[in-house]
Amino acid sequence: MDAHQISAARLISQGLVGPPPSSPTGSDLSPAGAVVEHLGCVQAQALGGALVSVALRLGPDVTAGVAAVRAAIDAGEIVRSWTQRGTIHLTTSKDIGWILGLTGARTMKSTAKRREYFGITDAMLETAAELATSAIRARGPLTREELLEAFAPIGAGDEYGHARYLITSLALRNIIVQAPMIEGKDDMKYVLTADWVHTPTTLDAEAADHEWMRRFVTSHGPVTLDDATRWTGLPKTRMRKAVQAGIDVGEIVSTDIDGVDYMHAPDLEDRLTDWEAATHETMLLPGFDEIILGYKDRSATLDPANEKLVVPGANGMFKNTVVTGTRARATWKRSPRKTGPRVLVDSFPGESVDLEAVESVSVTHPAFV
Repeated sequence: MDAHQISAARLISQGLVGPPPSSPTGSDLSPAGAVVEHLGCVQAQALGGALVSVALRLGPDVTAGVAAVRAAIDAGEIVRSWTQRGTIHLTTSKDIGWILGLTGARTMKSTAKRREYFGITDAMLETAAELATSAIRARGPLTREELLEAFAPIGAGDEYGHARYLITSLALRNIIVQAPMIEGKDDMKYVLTADWVHTPTTLDAEAADHEWMRRFVTSHGPVTLDDATRWTGLPKTRMRKAVQAGIDVGEIVSTDIDGVDYMHAPDLEDRLTDWEAATHETMLLPGFDEIILGYKDRSATLDPANEKLVVPGANGMFKNTVVTGTRARATWKRSPRKTGPRVLVDSFPGESVDLEAVESVSVTHPAFV
């Protein structure tokens, strides 16, 4: 594998090309649940886009698309929470406990000053946990607004930051988690983790580090140690040890590509041989898709000169991208018009995109059907 094949290999690893991912633990999950378990965590600030990202990896045999992902969430397989870097992700319900065991306390520590700024004390969090428990057990899953109503005795909702840090703090403690879907909306309710997650996987810290690196490397590879550290938000020394443990038992392999040490699944080179031609086809990806967000160094797929066109103002809001020939070459959005092209494309400087191919992709794309 050479540097020019890295993006193609990542498209295959992530399940955007080739057979859809299967459960990396052999769990009896739906295709959507298996995709999320394979990726480990799926960036989900824009929930509608996250549903599309998962749907794009289900393979041609699953025609329900986004509906299949929503069904897996409602069935209890997939949940949404602030798993890493203070950012909200989808993950499997059975894995949320050990993931937050790695990251929750660290994120709580890093946000302590913000809680203090908004007047949130430990005693207030304990009261919020009691109020949430009582309200959810009495009324069932609650919307954000309903949860804030339950927090009325402690003044939640008076200002955005106060409400936000009350909710995220309870989520980081794994007291509450987002599930199921709100019918007809790209939004989710809140439930009690202890009541919603019936069979949580239990791992100690070392085993959890190992498992998270196994998932990340095999689903995102080729990756560097810097990619892994940035994705998890965990210390490089720990991630290096976890990666080495995976190498030692043959779960992942290390490869030198142009003098840089990359890690990937042992069979990735064979899959690249089988599927590389397909990686050059046109794809319409939602803004926060893992093929862009999942790496510290995105240059294999997105030219650094074009990053500001994908993230205008560097405000953390990523636009949809057109990937063709394994590279992001434009941004796209749905046309508001009832006639004419379904997709509006804004090509990057010096790039050209086959608009007929884009329109063809949109016919069966989960964001359009």
